[in-house]
Amino acid sequence: MTPQETVEAFIAHWNACDIDAMIALCAEDIVYHNVPMEPVTGTAQMRAMVEGFLGAVERCDWQTHAIAANGNTVLTERTDIFHFKDGRRAAIRVMGTFDIGTDGRITGWRDYFDSQEFQREFAPA
Repeated sequence: MTPQETVEAFIAHWNACDIDAMIALCAEDIVYHNVPMEPVTGTAQMRAMVEGFLGAVERCDWQTHAIAANGNTVLTERTDIFHFKDGRRAAIRVMGTFDIGTDGRITGWRDYFDSQEFQREFAPA
């Protein structure tokens, strides 16, 4: 797969809530950083973070508005939509940066978003 195809597959796995498939596309020492939160390192920490986050989610609908690749770096402009089991819905505008290693796996993933928008969208009903 090309770096862009890797990221597109990763997003498709998010939309399917398939954590195992997401993790399979990541390097063991991935650095996952939701800016402005603290980064996590490694697939075990990333899995724990994703599992905790998806626990209340019924399904995801990440919509990619623009994607660009330059070598092994892929940039995405997205709206990440989460449908919760309790009927709530949250939508966050995100700018994502993915670094792809020489083995084709994601070595770095940084998502940038407005923390106030996140807090408003994810507030309890």
